[in-house]
Amino acid sequence: MVSVELYEQENNVVVEKTALEKMAEKRSQIIFKKRMTVGLTQSQLAERANVTQKTVSRIERGDTKVRETTLQKVYTVLGITAQHLEELK
Repeated sequence: MVSVELYEQENNVVVEKTALEKMAEKRSQIIFKKRMTVGLTQSQLAERANVTQKTVSRIERGDTKVRETTLQKVYTVLGITAQHLEELK
């Protein structure tokens, strides 16, 4: 089975990301960098934010289907402020 990404690469298909996808990608970078800065593993962050490690992984991969309440829990644990979130725009 050929993955979509591999197909796109081999056939020079250009896929434009939506605004939501771009925002989720930036958000994931901010969360990952902040998590690394404070020295937490995904599991530690998940435990402190009262979410699953799988959820943290999805957020860091740029999943667009994450509830705002879940993101707020992660932001609080990491000390991500409104200023950090302004970078998403």
